[in-house]
Amino acid sequence: MSPNGVRAFLRGATPRSATRTKLERWLAGKGRGRRPPNVGQFVRLLNELSGDLSPTQTVQMGGHLAALLLESYETRRLAPPAWVQELVHMYEPPRGGAIGPPS
Repeated sequence: MSPNGVRAFLRGATPRSATRTKLERWLAGKGRGRRPPNVGQFVRLLNELSGDLSPTQTVQMGGHLAALLLESYETRRLAPPAWVQELVHMYEPPRGGAIGPPS
């Protein structure tokens, strides 16, 4: 990536698809972050990924993903981390109400 490309990226420009792929591979190769994942990160990523969906569909997808994460830990006979438990609880439908993250 050129210095001008880095500067533009830092100012909010979207990199070309080939550059984006290289950045994603580089980030994936960096391994785990210093902090464990948290619910806020998940919700932000979910909102980013579901830009073309309705809010209701986004919430439904969040609930399905939370359940899938929980099931994956249970299948491996591992205790789900606190952030997964919090996420599942966040997307549990309240009695007689809609599911979704708190407003």
